[in-house]
Amino acid sequence: MPEYRARPGEWQEYRHESGETLDFRFIRSARRTIALYVHRDGSVLVRAPLRAPYAEIFLFLRERWDWMQRQRSRFSQEPIPRQQLFREGESILHLGEELVLRLGAASRARVVRKGGELHVAAPEESLDDRSGLAALVEAWQRREARHLFPERLGSCHEAMRALSLPFPQLKIRKMRSRWGSCSRSAVITLNLELVRMPLQCIDYVITHELCHLVEFNHSQRFYSLQESFLPDWRERRNMLEDLARRSPR
Repeated sequence: MPEYRARPGEWQEYRHESGETLDFRFIRSARRTIALYVHRDGSVLVRAPLRAPYAEIFLFLRERWDWMQRQRSRFSQEPIPRQQLFREGESILHLGEELVLRLGAASRARVVRKGGELHVAAPEESLDDRSGLAALVEAWQRREARHLFPERLGSCHEAMRALSLPFPQLKIRKMRSRWGSCSRSAVITLNLELVRMPLQCIDYVITHELCHLVEFNHSQRFYSLQESFLPDWRERRNMLEDLARRSPR
């Protein structure tokens, strides 16, 4: 068996049988299975049940070592997305469309879309505050998502009515490594960043999560079910991943 050494706090070190070591962030929670996430910066997160023994966790890492290394290698070869600067004339991606950012001074902050432009008004002294402008745009995106995501969830749920699925509770939050998640208690969480993507990509993520209400896994049965409702799911997934790689953050 590979060697391992526990480290204090939320970090652990794993030594693979090849001699390579991995420092990874480690979180225990009230979940049933162990999950592994590889982030675009190469960092690794492992989530595990509260009582899962270390031997089981490190065996899990051993079994997925090759996949994890391929993911880290792929991410390292991808271009780093340019940073969103929130400057006049910059493009803001929304529903797959590039909106031109227009900044203007005003006594009260507000964000309004006008055709292909996104007008952001703020006190003049705040127009150079990148974090402040980012917060204004994010608040606008969240309002848009709160209107759009329930609508798309209803549409996708209706398209799958033959399955008699319970209508899930919807939550929206920013997530670092996933576009969506589904719990056994029928709670679907969507990444706020999805509001930047085209409707076909949003519907793909929602349909994917709805399928988990039938198959709570990624087995062949799960993918067969998904394909029966979205025959072009691979194209939608590839579009989503390509846009995510190319768009500024």
